[in-house]
Amino acid sequence: MKRRVGGLETEFGLVCVRADGSRALEPEAAARELFRPVVAMGRSSNVFLRNAARLYLDVGSHPEYATAECDDWWELVAQDLAGERVLGDLVTQANERLAAEGQDARIHLLKNNVDSAGNAFGSHENYLVDRRGEFTRLPRFLLPFLVTRQIVTGAGGVVRDDDTGGGDAGRFVFSRRSDHMWEAVSSATTRTRPIINTRDEPHGDPSRFRRLHVIVGDSTMSEVSTHLRFATTDLVLRLIESGRTLPDLALADDIAAIRTVARDLTGMAPLPLEAGGTTTALEVQQRWLDLAATVAEGPAELAALQDWQRALDAVRTGDRSWAATHLDWAIKERLLGQVAGRRGITLGDPAIERLDLAYHDIDETQSVFRALQRRGLAPREVTAERIEHARTVAPATTRAHLRGAVVTAAQEHGVDHVVDWTTMRLGRPGAMPVQVMDPFATESAEVDALLAQIREAGEPAAPPPA
Repeated sequence: MKRRVGGLETEFGLVCVRADGSRALEPEAAARELFRPVVAMGRSSNVFLRNAARLYLDVGSHPEYATAECDDWWELVAQDLAGERVLGDLVTQANERLAAEGQDARIHLLKNNVDSAGNAFGSHENYLVDRRGEFTRLPRFLLPFLVTRQIVTGAGGVVRDDDTGGGDAGRFVFSRRSDHMWEAVSSATTRTRPIINTRDEPHGDPSRFRRLHVIVGDSTMSEVSTHLRFATTDLVLRLIESGRTLPDLALADDIAAIRTVARDLTGMAPLPLEAGGTTTALEVQQRWLDLAATVAEGPAELAALQDWQRALDAVRTGDRSWAATHLDWAIKERLLGQVAGRRGITLGDPAIERLDLAYHDIDETQSVFRALQRRGLAPREVTAERIEHARTVAPATTRAHLRGAVVTAAQEHGVDHVVDWTTMRLGRPGAMPVQVMDPFATESAEVDALLAQIREAGEPAAPPPA
């Protein structure tokens, strides 16, 4: 599939604390406060926005933002960053209300995967694949790539692990998410969290499409890291779908391997192969990169290959000069190491954990990552204007364009509406739904008719709060 639709679902960590750092509100109460404007807008904590994205409260009071369908990975990055802006505004509004009420309480939203108590939450990638393909064949080739991809796109972090020499001193790893994966392939998402989730929800014509649900990835702050998550995986999927002969790099134990890779900053730890012998994370990634070079086309894909190679070279040589200003794990490795050295503390010190959490704070005034961006120590690839545009405008080249048009028209005309990924209708008894089952569709006579009904049914209204 040369043109692929994908999307990113991000669960955000939520904490509400007093000035002294103690908990002020329980997560459920903080989530209700945060989503008060959302419920006022849509009478629900589960809404679709004008940019065709979905905003909702997930299980465990985790705010979640799911981007609209994208077929351009830099557009996906912009849509993901737009979600941060939307939620950042909700945080600002909530904190202003709490302050006005005289409460010693401040809400923080964290775009990471593990909280201070060790609870995990996800950053799930979705890729459209052809239903006619051999889905059962796909994991055999994809899993070794996903297990080792963290040396490129991991968010980095510190673990305390006596078995690997970390102990109370702490140990820096490529990905903390890796310790929370328990199966290679499964239909579950929480109880036995897998690398690839097989739940068959295509959000499209089930006779033509299937949705590949990858839940192993870290939430990434760096725009380059987020882009590489999708650009590299798309190229690997294209190779698998091509039917060509591919290297069989199936690992003997994917879960043992993913933990080994996380802890080996050299990328050279031996990983036992199912067929016998061993490989390394660097070898697996380099093999896929070299193959991807045979199918990559256009400036964007060629640039992604260049960044992919730079990332591998940073691990192979130990020269972090490029990676430490572009990739989350390397930016964080340098930051945490510098702070620990300057203060004379270990990576296991609570101050380092607080700094790690602050790195992922989405509040522009609180985020360590945003501060690094302003100093030129973290990448800024997407312009502020493009992000702001993505807040209210859906991607133009996928079905999201139609959904966004319906939501925008309904809000502007004050018309009740019901929308999901495939279906749109007026929110009144007997209203007939309009379905768009092709994720690539950008035109629909039925949607045009629905838009006409919306314009006829309502009066122009002031735009709702974001």
